[in-house]
Amino acid sequence: MTEELVLEVGGMTCTGCEARVGKVLDRLDGVRSATADHQAGKVRVLFDPAQTSAGSIGEAITGAGYEVAPHGASG
Repeated sequence: MTEELVLEVGGMTCTGCEARVGKVLDRLDGVRSATADHQAGKVRVLFDPAQTSAGSIGEAITGAGYEVAPHGASG
């Protein structure tokens, strides 16, 4: 089973940032694909919830130096 997660990512300013976020997420067990877009400030992740969680995905992104919020979150 695969779930989709869209997160707003603060701090991505270039395609290098997109690549860094994608590489960090690709290392997580259960992540099928991760597509970051610095212009939109979002990342779309397809993952197996039996192997990883939305929390782990968020932690990986913040560990790489970026800010994370669920898509559509205010604050």
